Amino acid sequence: MKKIKNYLIGMIIFLLLPVLVNAGEIRFNHPVKTSNNTYEFTLTVDNIKLNTISGSIGVTNGKITKITMSNSWLNKTGNNNTFYFYRNGSMTGSYTVATIEVTMTDNSEYTVHNLSYKLNKCVKDSYGNYFGENGSIVSKSTYDETCSISKDATLKSITPSSGSISPKFNPSLELYSITVNNKVSSIKWNPIVNNSKAKVISGSTCSLKVGINLCKIVVEAEAGNQKTYTITVTRKNVYNNTLSTDASISNLVVHGGTLTKTFNPNTHEYDVKMNKNASSLYFTFITNSNKQNHTSKACTIADGTKTCKLTITAEDGVTKNSYLFNIIQENNSNAGSTSNSANSSSSTTNVNSSTNKNNATSANKNSQSSASKEENNNSSNIEVNVENEETNKNSDSLQNVETKEDQIESIEEKQEEKKDTIKIPLMDKEVSKDIVGKVVAVVDLILGIGIGVFIAKRQNRKSKEK
Repeated sequence: MKKIKNYLIGMIIFLLLPVLVNAGEIRFNHPVKTSNNTYEFTLTVDNIKLNTISGSIGVTNGKITKITMSNSWLNKTGNNNTFYFYRNGSMTGSYTVATIEVTMTDNSEYTVHNLSYKLNKCVKDSYGNYFGENGSIVSKSTYDETCSISKDATLKSITPSSGSISPKFNPSLELYSITVNNKVSSIKWNPIVNNSKAKVISGSTCSLKVGINLCKIVVEAEAGNQKTYTITVTRKNVYNNTLSTDASISNLVVHGGTLTKTFNPNTHEYDVKMNKNASSLYFTFITNSNKQNHTSKACTIADGTKTCKLTITAEDGVTKNSYLFNIIQENNSNAGSTSNSANSSSSTTNVNSSTNKNNATSANKNSQSSASKEENNNSSNIEVNVENEETNKNSDSLQNVETKEDQIESIEEKQEEKKDTIKIPLMDKEVSKDIVGKVVAVVDLILGIGIGVFIAKRQNRKSKEK
């Protein structure tokens, strides 16, 4: 017995040496004899945060007969000499982990080897235990979701600061749309990730211009892969909760012509009989959506013009309403008449010319007035467009062509007056033939005198030489 006691004392001295970790320790305490050849000792922890302890106990001439666990600690290895103790969650403070009972005979001794301890988090141990993020035992699915490297870059939801997206959010669907009022100059998103390890790396705020905007929310998974959600945001072009789609009009008046039937907003095609000598049309009317007066631009009428088209675009910028006007032009009453005198013809031509000039001036004033009125009506956000539907390709000029016989005679008389004149390109002037003859005579005289002087000098020179 003394020999056994000596071995035990030696072993106890070894075991009592504390294992220091940070400010705490783990120790196998002094053995206590409980019966003949039976001893037990405790494994305690002081101020170490952990949830696993492992190692091996060597016993010569003896064996471990019983291990009793404390404070929710579990024994994975039973009464084996190699032990693995673990706990569902970590502990702090001072507490007993296990009480170990050993049976020994003469010449018995025991030692502790390979002592190890740790706080397992997001670890699967060699015994198949899954430790979660806080050190507790979790299921494999929870472990995979919270601890394994996740490739999940999906969102659980997207909530905008204004309006609602369409269609309803689905994590697998990446394209959405939303319409906001003009007053919304930027939009904030509240994206919620499906996996806690994922993160939104861009796109939480999106600045908006009037019209269509593409906002992109980029999500990055723990593994580094990314997913992009794109939302098409339409910002309305008017500070208004709703934009009118009403493009109807009333009180239409045609200037420069006359409708052949009464205007009805539901009738979209009319015949217009042009006023005599009128060269353009323009329209005034009232828009039903906001009860404002409008004046269109002028629609110029040429010989080949068949129709004019008036188009009204509603406040929403999409809805349109068009009216087509078929042009009926009167024949000029003077076109088929023939005058007996050239003077009468000239007078008629001048009158027509003057009338055309007055008409052109009037048309210009109407056009300018129309343009000015349309600019004043731009605040109504309703677009008015007037255009010629069809024009004669050969009508490059709107000038009047004189076709009367007396006009031709007048032109011939003017040509006869010019028969006695010729044009000298170098002078770019017109002179009479008499003047030209005189000029030629003077030139001949000068040349004759010059030649005579030259011959006389030559004869004198030859005489002197002889």
